[in-house]
Amino acid sequence: MKSLAAALLGCVAGAALCSSAALAQSRGTVELDAEPSKVNRVQPIAVPDPTYAPEAAKPASNFDIAPPKGKTEFGTFTFGGAIRARYDWRFNDVSLGGQPKASEHFDFDTLSLKAAYDSDTIFGAAQYRFYGGSSIYGPRNGYRGYPGEVSFPMWAYVGYKLTKEDSVTVGLNQAPFGLTPYFGNSFIETLGFTMGLEEVYNFGVKYSHVESDLNYQVGYYPGANPNAIGLSLDSARYSTNIVRADSYTPFATRNAEQNMFIGRAEYFFLKNDLASFAVGASIWHSDIYNSDTRQTGTKQLEGIHALGTYGPWGFKGIFIRQDIDPRNPVRNDLIGIGGFDFSYNMATRGNFVSGEISYKVADPIGPFTVVPYAGYSAYFKDKASFQNSERFIIGGAWTLTADPNLIIYTEGVIGRNDPYVGAGQFSSGLAQGGDNKWKSRFIMNIGYYF
Repeated sequence: MKSLAAALLGCVAGAALCSSAALAQSRGTVELDAEPSKVNRVQPIAVPDPTYAPEAAKPASNFDIAPPKGKTEFGTFTFGGAIRARYDWRFNDVSLGGQPKASEHFDFDTLSLKAAYDSDTIFGAAQYRFYGGSSIYGPRNGYRGYPGEVSFPMWAYVGYKLTKEDSVTVGLNQAPFGLTPYFGNSFIETLGFTMGLEEVYNFGVKYSHVESDLNYQVGYYPGANPNAIGLSLDSARYSTNIVRADSYTPFATRNAEQNMFIGRAEYFFLKNDLASFAVGASIWHSDIYNSDTRQTGTKQLEGIHALGTYGPWGFKGIFIRQDIDPRNPVRNDLIGIGGFDFSYNMATRGNFVSGEISYKVADPIGPFTVVPYAGYSAYFKDKASFQNSERFIIGGAWTLTADPNLIIYTEGVIGRNDPYVGAGQFSSGLAQGGDNKWKSRFIMNIGYYF
């Protein structure tokens, strides 16, 4: 097990743990392999991971490639994965002695393996991810330091196509909330991912209806994304979820989210070759069980969002109101959440906002097709003594034109009270706040998708 001293060193004094989830987490394909309801997944300005076109079809874009697939009379099987490395330049790190310094790291990031099945009626997909052997998962934070030391599923589901527009998905699938699959184009995503609002996978059943202009989804999830293989008590998982926090987390609340009723709807007022514009709304209600008090509280989220394109330009924006009553034994203004084998605190009540603009460069820059983007996200907390959390991202996605399996993300990130940016912000940045100073870092993620 991870020692308390090592954990506290990483969370409070060191930036290695403070930026763990941001560096480890992936853009990944989100149910692209088999889910028939591809809501908002083909935007003119987006750079998704490669998707697989039918075997005999000509690729529709740089991102639609056609590797060999196992096509049978019963359906089509697809197998693949990704391997990624990352470079991280942390401008606000600290030494083991607590002295401010900048640090650079070039590490193995992720190995993912996936399989999918699709037919006229039945579909399904699964992806499993392996982490470890990097500066994040090293001896400083209690790990042995080998790839695969931390691993967990990203999704695993099966489904049935009721009609051309309707389907039912069962298993570990993405919760239908907000802008799907992402709130923006950024690799490390917005503060919404850090809070457990963006790209959340849970166990349950989801009904989807998708037309050209209107789409809606509703789901029921008895439980959250499960804890898998790692050193943490309850945080070895892809999605950020409410968890039983590790002992190094202040107050170490022990909660579990249950009986989640989640739904979203979205309507396109405009959609043509030049421009598109849509608005949507989401709701999320669930029970929050506390293992110490054995009482059940509630979680309530309401959100509205908009997205649009004009030529090469794109925009995404979202507002979410969060109210959580965790029924904790000591204090109810914060709750432990976690992912990627680390836990930290979040304020239970407040407003989340996010906005991003992007631009798809028409001509390649050197050997790459490029989409630059700039985004801002923030969590404005209700409690007056809690400092707000903010994140700015300026970055770009670079896809190798000759081989679109290779995608590179480069991002400059500036944050204040952001668990992913700067030493000393991880444990309480999303709750009471850190030192309320702006911190910065540069991230490059290099991925080959096969």
